[in-house]
Amino acid sequence: MEKLQWKLVNDENVKGYVCGDGYVSKMITGDEMAGFPIININQGTVPAGGRTGGAAHEEAEIYFMSDVAEGSYVWLDDDCVPVKNGDVIVIPPHVFHWIDNTKCDKPFRLYTYWPKQEQNEMYFIRQKAWGTCVADLDPEYTAKRLAKK
Repeated sequence: MEKLQWKLVNDENVKGYVCGDGYVSKMITGDEMAGFPIININQGTVPAGGRTGGAAHEEAEIYFMSDVAEGSYVWLDDDCVPVKNGDVIVIPPHVFHWIDNTKCDKPFRLYTYWPKQEQNEMYFIRQKAWGTCVADLDPEYTAKRLAKK
């Protein structure tokens, strides 16, 4: 059996896909980048004063708030949830959700988790635009970073 290779990923080396509303999506982990089945993690950034359009999915997803300011909200159907750093929101299937950062002067950053990369619609958008869902800015990033130690 072939030994699988570990991976090191840092968001500073991941190319972001910019959507029309200013939302930036970065695929941090997924099967394509790992070379084997793995949980998909997507980093999303909503600009200061912005919001996302919203969606409801067939599968559950998990939000982890990593960099949000007071006045940032996540809407879950008709519920407006004020969020802060470290919050985790488990979103059941078919719940319409969106991010409201319209009252903030700093970007809203979160990580979204799915069991499979194909559950993230941004996977298909990046595939269509780039021919891949993975885009490292520097393919030698890990080697260079580890050589500094």
